[in-house]
Parts: sequence; structure tokens; C-alpha cells
Amino acid sequence: MSKGMLIFIIVMGWTLIIHGGLTYLIVKKKEYSLISGFNNRPKKEQDYLIEKGYITTLGKIFTYSFYLLLLATLLSILRIPYGAEFGFGLFIVFLLSGIIYLQRFEVPHKRKRYLWIVNSISVVTVGVIVGALYTGSAENEVKIEANHLIISGMYGLEWPIDEIKNVELLEELPEVIMRTNGFSSENVQKGKFKLEEPYGQGRLFIKGGEGPYLYIVFGDDFVILNREHKEETISLYDQLANE
Repeated sequence: MSKGMLIFIIVMGWTLIIHGGLTYLIVKKKEYSLISGFNNRPKKEQDYLIEKGYITTLGKIFTYSFYLLLLATLLSILRIPYGAEFGFGLFIVFLLSGIIYLQRFEVPHKRKRYLWIVNSISVVTVGVIVGALYTGSAENEVKIEANHLIISGMYGLEWPIDEIKNVELLEELPEVIMRTNGFSSENVQKGKFKLEEPYGQGRLFIKGGEGPYLYIVFGDDFVILNREHKEETISLYDQLANE
């Protein structure tokens, strides 16, 4: 098990414990003081929310979202193809939809304002997630131009070719220990990652799981990349090796 996966399990384990604990206390123990802002409402509003089903609906949202978060965590740990994206995507969609639906049970004079706020937050959240996924999944253009290696797009870089220390073709991608500043999905790894020794921290521009992989060392930094067609990766290697 990699260090990155161990950290993920610990973080998600604590998240599930906190989420599950809050759900249990609110649903089973009726600790409504744990609901944000509930204790600050007038007694009349509290009674209205309880009577109209606001608390019951909120409890169901907490319960089902807990199971969805657990599912997303398990799919990630088991490394099921696109399982993490599906699981966490379903969790977010359900949670946002549930919060929007919950406003039906809000007190009438606050319902419209809260609904507008929740809808706005949902639109922004979905927009940011979709934008990040689209940008992160887009393939970086790699080219050699004006005696520089140029990788465009997210986490891109530009290196003078005459300062490159080493160029190799790797048949297998070294084990990734953890992501430090990058984008990672089932099919894409892009940005800064810490790899197994002796590689250490460097940059990956990987799409798909097929080699060969081009390993380029520049100063104390390095890049490992591949292209959609292995012939493109080999062609880049030949160009850099002959410079």
C-alpha cells in the first residue's frame, strides 16, 4: 500500500467517523443543537421545522450521504476504474440536491431567500468541479521549440534543452507515493507528485496507463510524461537525446 493511499484512508476514516457521529447524534439522540443555527432560531421556528419534517428530512440526507461517502471511499480504495469519480460525484450531487429539496420545509418567510442562496452555491460548486475536471483531463501539448522543451496547459513548464541533465525511456511508471500539488483521476496524473526513491518529488504528465514513459531530469527537478500514442513518446525521446 502506498503512502498516499494510507493518508487517504486515514483522512477519509476520520471524515466518516465525524459524519457518522453527527448523523447518529442528530437522528437517534435528537441532538438538534448540532444543526448549524438551529439553537439561534426562535422557539416558534424550531417547533415549525420539527412539525413540518425539516429535521426528519435533514436526518435522511445525513444518513444517505454517509452511505454514499462510504461507497466512494471503498471504490477509491479498491481502485475500481472510475469508481472514485463516480462515487464522489454521486455524493456531491445527492448532497446538493438534498439541501435544495430541504428548503421546501423551511419556514415560509425564509424559504425563498435560503433557496436562492443554496441554488447559487450549488451552481458555483458544480461549475468549479466541472471546470477543474475538464481542465485537468485536457491533454498538455508537448513541443520542442526555440531550443526549449515546452509543456503547455495546466501545470505546464518551459525548460532550456541545453540544461537538461538526463533523458531516459521508462517501460513502467515509478510508484506514486502522494500528490503534492496536482490533478489526479483514474486516467490522468498531472502536476507535482512524490514518487518512490530514487526519484523523489517531480512532475507528471501522464494520460492512460501505457508506456513507454519519457523521464527528463533538469537541475533538481524532473518530468515523467507519455503521449496518447507511444510513437509520439519515442519521437520526443529521440529529439531530446540527439540535442
